[in-house]
Amino acid sequence: MSSDGSDVDSDIDDASSIDDEMSQDELMERLERNDSPVKQLDIDLNFDDVDYYDYVQITFRDAQRKYANWDKVAVLGYDFSDLAEWERLGRAIGRCSSIRKVEMTKKVKWGINQIDDLNQEVYQCIDSLYRGLESNTSIKCLKLDMDFFPSSGVFPTLNLNDAQFKEKLKHLTLTSEVPIRMNQSSMILRLLQSTSLVSFDVRNCRFSTEAVYSRIISACTRVQRLNIKYMNRTCATALATLFGDQRSILSQFSVYKNMSAKNLYIIVDGLASNSTLKKLLMSNNDLETSKFERLLCNTSSIEGIHNSNHTLEELEFTDWNRGFDHFWSPFLKDCFRLNKETNKRKVIRTKIARFYFRGDFDVSPFVNMNVKLLPKVMAMIEGDDISRRDAIYRLLKSIPDLCTFHSGLSSKRKNNN
Repeated sequence: MSSDGSDVDSDIDDASSIDDEMSQDELMERLERNDSPVKQLDIDLNFDDVDYYDYVQITFRDAQRKYANWDKVAVLGYDFSDLAEWERLGRAIGRCSSIRKVEMTKKVKWGINQIDDLNQEVYQCIDSLYRGLESNTSIKCLKLDMDFFPSSGVFPTLNLNDAQFKEKLKHLTLTSEVPIRMNQSSMILRLLQSTSLVSFDVRNCRFSTEAVYSRIISACTRVQRLNIKYMNRTCATALATLFGDQRSILSQFSVYKNMSAKNLYIIVDGLASNSTLKKLLMSNNDLETSKFERLLCNTSSIEGIHNSNHTLEELEFTDWNRGFDHFWSPFLKDCFRLNKETNKRKVIRTKIARFYFRGDFDVSPFVNMNVKLLPKVMAMIEGDDISRRDAIYRLLKSIPDLCTFHSGLSSKRKNNN
């Protein structure tokens, strides 16, 4: 299971077991009575030409084998031949307070033409399911197949705007074979308004246009963890804007396909003003280490260090085979370690002390400094003996008052002569 739903998985693990011999009909009755051990409900949708009831029983037996060591999960198999069964399922889900996780997926991969042929009867069935989801206040984790959502973007009775539902939802995953259209994105935007939402995963979604994709990314200001599959220029710009949005609470971002260097740099530039993102996960991109070094500690000036990113703690790949120690420079690893400190003023001071006083550093900020402050500045310089000595020597040479006699002392010497 996804780590994004670990807290939900914990709830499921603590649940009582489902009776292996329980039929789907018996399970439905218990759901309707709100007397069920079910914590996760997987709804497998079917268009195959098999007998409906045979399909249901096969699916349920598959579930028992699939979750042999995890017996709090129930799989219900449905085709679209009986609207009454869907209405019953919707009512049962709405009433059952034990359910924490619902996954709605296709049992087999469809062809695009099959999805385009969905009729109004199918939408009425799915509408019944969504209405049950909307009225349930215990579901924390939701996985929806957007291929079953009408391209018009609306169901007759559905708005997924119930305040109680949106206060509970923590993890949202969407899938689609058919590219999501602008009208359909309206439903997604409403779900993203959930005040308790932790993670949002669209790795297995396709989008009809860049505008639809970027619109959804821009709306993720309340999401803590965002997982996407690919990144184009428009979406990179939207993401950079999200990083700079003061309302954003995003702490982890993952992209699972290679992106161009230009798009990557757009994202890195957006992180310069970000103070929430701690973890960045990317797939096998050829990165210029210097770009991230400058992001985390711009040593060109003291102001540059002050305005650097002091929040990002981890940068990882999903499928690389070069060890972390082999790839990252000691400088970059040091910055990651420093950023884990919660006191960001201390992080800034440490970065200045450790990284600024190197080589031909800019001495202009110290030229007019009060000489009384000199011991404090010298004491904060870090490094080995040679580098500290060189830095202190360069610093002392930059302060004119140390190299001239005080006027009173000069007059006294003249009188003695």
